[in-house]
Amino acid sequence: MDIARKAYHELYKWKNRDSASKAILIKGARRVGKSYLSERFAENEYRSHIIIDFASPLPGVKKIFEDYGNRQSLNEFFNQLSVLYGTPLYERESVFVFDEVQKYPKARELVKYLVADGRYDYIETGSLISIKKNVKDIVIPSEEEEMVLQPLDFEEFLNACSDEVTIPFLRDTYHARKPLGNMLKPVMEKLRIYMLIGGMPQAVNEYLSSGNIDQVERVKRGIIKLYREDIAKYAENYVAEATAVFNAIPSQLSHHDKKIKYSSLEEGDRFSSYKDAIHWIEESMVGNLSVGIDAPESLGDYSLQISKLKCYMADTGLLMTLAAGEHYLHSEVYKSFMLGKLAVNKGMMTENLVAQMLTAKHEPLRFYEKRVITDDKVKKYEVDFLIKRNEKTIPLEVKSGSSRNHPSLDFFCSKYRRETEKGIILTKGDLRVTDEYVFLPLPMTMFL
Repeated sequence: MDIARKAYHELYKWKNRDSASKAILIKGARRVGKSYLSERFAENEYRSHIIIDFASPLPGVKKIFEDYGNRQSLNEFFNQLSVLYGTPLYERESVFVFDEVQKYPKARELVKYLVADGRYDYIETGSLISIKKNVKDIVIPSEEEEMVLQPLDFEEFLNACSDEVTIPFLRDTYHARKPLGNMLKPVMEKLRIYMLIGGMPQAVNEYLSSGNIDQVERVKRGIIKLYREDIAKYAENYVAEATAVFNAIPSQLSHHDKKIKYSSLEEGDRFSSYKDAIHWIEESMVGNLSVGIDAPESLGDYSLQISKLKCYMADTGLLMTLAAGEHYLHSEVYKSFMLGKLAVNKGMMTENLVAQMLTAKHEPLRFYEKRVITDDKVKKYEVDFLIKRNEKTIPLEVKSGSSRNHPSLDFFCSKYRRETEKGIILTKGDLRVTDEYVFLPLPMTMFL
C-alpha cells in the first residue's frame, strides 16, 4: 500500500533547487521508510534510475566501484553500471540511489566527484548510527545535503487511512481558537489509534491491510528486536549500558518526573557511566532526548544541565509495544490504553506523543526543573516542555488526566513572567482560553 510522506515534497524541492550541486542523504532510524521513499521518488520523478542496494548488491557492483570509482574513469563507471542493471542513463534525467550507503563507505566518498561531474543526480539512504560508525577512513563529501526521515506523523497516518478532513479542521479551529465541541471525542479516538499503532510504515501498512492488532504487534516487536540487535552490533564498548537504557525507557517514563534515574539501571549509577550509551540512543534515532534547564534564558546548548535527561521513544506506538512486552494481551498497560485511558502510567504515552510531535517540527526538547526550599520543606517544580517563539519562552504542560491543577506551570509563569508568553496546557479536553493559559487538545501540538 502506498503511503504518502511529507518528505517526498522535500525531495522534490532538492531536485529542483540543489540536485545539480549536491547529493541528498536521507537518514533515520531503521524501518522508518527511507528505502521506500527514495525508490518511489526515483521512479516517479526521473526518466530512468539505478538503485544500488549495498546491503545486498548485485555481483560485480563493488568491483565496478573499485576499478572505475575515481575521477578519471567515470565514463566507464557509468557505462558498466548501465549495462549491469540494464538501464539506460540520460543526462540530467537519471538518478542513482545508493541504498544503505553505510554498508559501503567508498560509494559515499565517491559522491564528491559524481556530483562535480554533473551528469546525474544522487540519493543516499542509511541508518544514522551505522553511517557514523563507517566513516572513519573516508572523506565526508561536502556536496551532500541531509534530510531526516521520522516516523509517520498524525497527519500522514490519517491520510494513509483516507482521512484528509480531520487535520484541516483541527488547523482551522486552532487558528480561530474555537473549541471542537462534538468533534472532540472522534478526534481523540483517532489520536488514540495512532498512538497505539504508531508511525512505522510497516506497522501502519499491516493495520490498513489486515486490521488485526496482533499482526500489527508482531511487526512492532520485530522492529524492537532489530533495534536490540543494532545495539549489540554497533554500540561498541557500551552494549550493556545502551541495552539497559533502551529497555528502561517505559519504566523511566512511568515515573512522575520521567527523568532517567541512573541508579535504577543495571550498569553503574552515574551519568558518566551512561553518557555514551545515551548518546547512542539519540544518534540511532531510536529515542528523543529532552535536556533539563533551570531558567528560560538557558535554552541555549551552552548552559543545559546535560546530566538531567528524559529519554522518549521516537515512535509512540513502539513505546506501547516495548512497555507491554511479549505477552501484550496480559499487560495492564495495554488493556488500559485499549479501553481509552490515556493517563496510563502517569501519562507516559501522552507525554511521549508530544515529544514526538515536537521532534517532527525540528524542535529541540527542553524541560524545566527547580527545587525550592521554603519553611524547611523542599518543593519541586517541573514543566514538561519549553519552546521558543519570537524570543519568548512558551511553557507546555501535558495533562493526560484532569487539567485543573498545574502548580509547576503557575510557579514558572509567575517567576518568569517577563521572559515568557502565555503557558499552554495540552489536554484530552477541549480548546479553551483563560486569562492565564491556553488549553489545547493534544493533537494540536503539531501546530505550535
